[in-house]
Amino acid sequence: MTGTFMEITIIFLIVIIHELGHYSVAKFFNWRIRRISLWVFGGVMETDEHASKPISQEFWITLAGPLQHVWIHGLLLFCSTNQLLPDYLISLGFQYNTTILLFNLLPIWPLDGGKLMHLLLSSILPFRKAHTTMVQLSIFFALIATVLFLIFYPFTLSTVMLVGFILWENRLEWKRRYYVFIRFLLKRYTEKPNIKRVRPVVVDYDMPLKQVFSMFRRNYYHHIHVKDGAAITELVGENESLHTYFQLKHYQSTIGELTSQRN
Repeated sequence: MTGTFMEITIIFLIVIIHELGHYSVAKFFNWRIRRISLWVFGGVMETDEHASKPISQEFWITLAGPLQHVWIHGLLLFCSTNQLLPDYLISLGFQYNTTILLFNLLPIWPLDGGKLMHLLLSSILPFRKAHTTMVQLSIFFALIATVLFLIFYPFTLSTVMLVGFILWENRLEWKRRYYVFIRFLLKRYTEKPNIKRVRPVVVDYDMPLKQVFSMFRRNYYHHIHVKDGAAITELVGENESLHTYFQLKHYQSTIGELTSQRN
């Protein structure tokens, strides 16, 4: 309808190959994939894992999409050298392949760059703080990118749709940040991932369970050391604290009350 059938076809092919990169590596790690949504400006693969898998697996799954653009670039060079396609198609392919790659590497959620930023933050911060910080940085970078787009690029409908989609996704991610955190805890409780690294957490006797959980990190199992005054009086396992919260429904309990009930 817009007279840009060839351009849209090339973009869709690149986006499909990009998402197939994510999909193939996710299937290799036996991730449960819910669906893949495709738009003219990109796609999103949704899974049922929700931070329950190792960071290393999610890193390679996220990186697998951008890596597809490398061999696409090589294929275009081969076609150009051997004159297998018209020059204008080669030029369009190079342009869109490079644009989609660079765009996806921006540190903005839900782009691959935003997901990589989240993984980096998750490796050095507790999950809840890493997610909140990621969304804040993503919104900041999205606003900067919007201003730059308006300054250096012509005002088009596709640009407005793209900017609107990014800002809307970040707004939704900020609103559901607590839900994301609870989902992360629930996955740890129900699936009990095989985590070999142990990280102790020292907390005060009267600290609420939800505040204790905010110190949990990915890729670590936590031994909770309960401190009463200057002395550490109790040792609570991560599974025990999650069981008290989710199964016994003691949502307002403190870690000290948990130890008292146990004794």
